Amino acid sequence: MSMEAAIAAKPARLEGRTLLFFLTLLAALGMLATNMYLASFPSLGKDLAATPAQVKLTLTVFLLGFAAGQLVIGPLSDKLGRRALLLSGLALYALTSALIAAAVNIEWMLGLRVAQAVAACTGSVLARAVARDLFEGDELTRSLGFVTTMVAAAPGFSPLIGGLIEAFFGWRATFALLAIVGVLAAVIVWLRVPETHHARDTAPGIRQAFGSYFTLLARRDFIVPTLATTCAMAGLFAFFASAPGIFIERYGVPPVLFGLIPCVTVFAVFAGGFSAPRLAKKWPGYRPIVFGLVMMLIGSSAILALSIAGDPGMFAVLGVLLFFLFGMGVVNPLSTVFALRPFPEKAGAASALIGFFQMAGGAFGTMLLGLLPYPVLPGLPIVMAGGAILGLIVVLTGRKNS
Repeated sequence: MSMEAAIAAKPARLEGRTLLFFLTLLAALGMLATNMYLASFPSLGKDLAATPAQVKLTLTVFLLGFAAGQLVIGPLSDKLGRRALLLSGLALYALTSALIAAAVNIEWMLGLRVAQAVAACTGSVLARAVARDLFEGDELTRSLGFVTTMVAAAPGFSPLIGGLIEAFFGWRATFALLAIVGVLAAVIVWLRVPETHHARDTAPGIRQAFGSYFTLLARRDFIVPTLATTCAMAGLFAFFASAPGIFIERYGVPPVLFGLIPCVTVFAVFAGGFSAPRLAKKWPGYRPIVFGLVMMLIGSSAILALSIAGDPGMFAVLGVLLFFLFGMGVVNPLSTVFALRPFPEKAGAASALIGFFQMAGGAFGTMLLGLLPYPVLPGLPIVMAGGAILGLIVVLTGRKNS
């Protein structure tokens, strides 16, 4: 039986909302691997005899591996197709997650985290590329907006799951669960997701496909929204990296309850994400992105002011953090749509380059936070506000010159 006949004999392919939810899962694999184990930082360090700096490094090397891996996956998928690469990436994700669960020292874990990141980025890149393959116009805006918003909201729920697993089973069980998720996702792709990129025969060669990065970087309609989401992600990942230190160590929140904090605040991300398409219809051009960046700046500046004024209470910090998260919920999906929409023939490369910038921005934000000669408060809001200001400069300058 031919491959085409074998696929045709399998259950009907995913469509509609079911497809969108599955694309969300694929795109969220990286977020799950970065956030589910945050509550386990203290116990992981004790178990592997690692310093707090080494434990944070497991997050930083993941972000760097995630960023670099996308630059390879995107062009390859434009030439070779989405399905085979996706199956390979999910298999590697499951394997590396299982090996991390069995890690015996921090050096082993750091190396495996890089491999896990490359595997996870396959799902992220190809989820956006598949959406670009299948949707156009307003439908593309809605579908990508939904996927991006849900992925941005994943950090709100994954620490809660990770905190519960940490409390009852330990950090190794978290990575065992990620391995199971990888296996199940691979099975679903094999059974229900056909190839969506049908222009592979006329696509440029691999060398030309990688060369498309230079074409994209020269386009203002790509680089401006991409840099906007990069700046937003720098502040967001700085918050992820510092959250255990702020809430578990500074405010004494038990690890099992730590996950409730992002679970509550994530509704601000939902609100921003679901407001984004309406704002895009109401305001032309980059105005909705500018609005989101301003909200991010208001939230981060308020946290900075509270930190300078004295010892802020936990609920005061959480309250003003909602402004930042709402703004990020607007900026991230709209920037992604704006950057992908003009390039249907380069969807894989464009998706990869967006993801590279996002994760590189996240890695830079976490590293900058560690380099600042300040405590986490006010160090964190300085990074967050700096990202919002830089994003505003990029978008306002790009808008004037476009």
